Amino acid sequence: MRALTIAWALLLAMMLPAAAAPPLAARIDGAPLYAFSVDTLWRVAQREDPTVQRAAVRDAMVGNRLLARAARQQVGEAALTSGARVAFPREVNFDDQLVAALRAVYGAQLERALRKLPDGGNAPPPDAAALDAVVGKQGALILDASFNSAQLDAARKLILRRYAGGKVTLADVYLRQNVQGRVAILARDTGFMQQQAALLVASRSVVRWSERRFGAHAVADLRAALADQADAHAFARLHGVGEDAHGESTLIDQLAKQVTPAEVGDYYRGHRDQFVRIERVYARHIRLPDEAAANSVAALLAGGADFAATARSRSSAPDAAAGGLLGWVRHEGTPGWLAQLAFTYTEGEVSPPVRTPAGPDQSAPWEIVKIEKREQGYQPADSESVRYVASRALAREKAAAQLAALRRQLINTARIDIVRAQGDAS
Repeated sequence: MRALTIAWALLLAMMLPAAAAPPLAARIDGAPLYAFSVDTLWRVAQREDPTVQRAAVRDAMVGNRLLARAARQQVGEAALTSGARVAFPREVNFDDQLVAALRAVYGAQLERALRKLPDGGNAPPPDAAALDAVVGKQGALILDASFNSAQLDAARKLILRRYAGGKVTLADVYLRQNVQGRVAILARDTGFMQQQAALLVASRSVVRWSERRFGAHAVADLRAALADQADAHAFARLHGVGEDAHGESTLIDQLAKQVTPAEVGDYYRGHRDQFVRIERVYARHIRLPDEAAANSVAALLAGGADFAATARSRSSAPDAAAGGLLGWVRHEGTPGWLAQLAFTYTEGEVSPPVRTPAGPDQSAPWEIVKIEKREQGYQPADSESVRYVASRALAREKAAAQLAALRRQLINTARIDIVRAQGDAS
């Protein structure tokens, strides 16, 4: 094992000369933002927008660094991570983003270098006794997917993979998992464990190559920049800005409660088109005894049969003689299911057959509805739905303004020294 490690180190030394001190892109309150970070994220951004300027990426990174620092102080890391859709540990998300960015930009160089490195390969599969020490006896009832300290200690002794730079233990794999991954480990899924260990080796190799090529400080700064970006975006989401702007936000809830009736009224008058609703529809229907009959009539209507004439001849409803005329169905109170069905379709549209609500073992008729006219109106200005929509929209506007003001304040009060590079626009 020692000879393998020495060989790996010697090969790296021959392939990659030690990096000089990384050049700067900026200093923010005396702390460095390295050019490597800016150049890497600029090249990542260019994959989606080839016209994006390096200076724009650099300035966004400066703003993100300041905003993320303020966000961690104001709401804490837990609040910034709480909206994550897949609950992997926070640091794991940043590690994965780092490796993804490095692969995206330096993939060809990475692959050439990594293919030349020796690989220690998988360790022997963990035996049953070793797994028992970590996850308990096979078949035991598991109520919690978390390891206790004793389990973690045992997991640190269980080696899943050796490689030239070190080893991967079950503890290393476990600490990178979300709940589903930890459940797989507790279920003794050794294939999953080995797969995750191999992925971890690959990630570590990417980072080690990058540190040797660009410098450990530069790679750490890139990771910090990605964390800044994630935290700044999460902080923006808490202010109702960006993706998932309509998700849960304590700040939006608080600001919505402070919106006054006068503000709701002003919003309603300025955004009345948001509150359009169908006031009433002029409709006909055909009631059939079962699905077969309903499908038969639907086929006739699709072939051009007159709806009113078909209702007179085939409908079992009391209004069949009137061509199935429901007349004007208004949007008021709590409409019945047939009225709700009528409001679902556009003018001139014939619905497919729909079974009347009933239990699965009960016989129930089927309905086909046609909308002949539809009239639109507006939700009442004093309705609860208007108050809710308007107060949330106004709260998001206020939160976005607060966020923009905070960002401006942070930039204006910080000491920012820009180091211009060739890629910056003049």
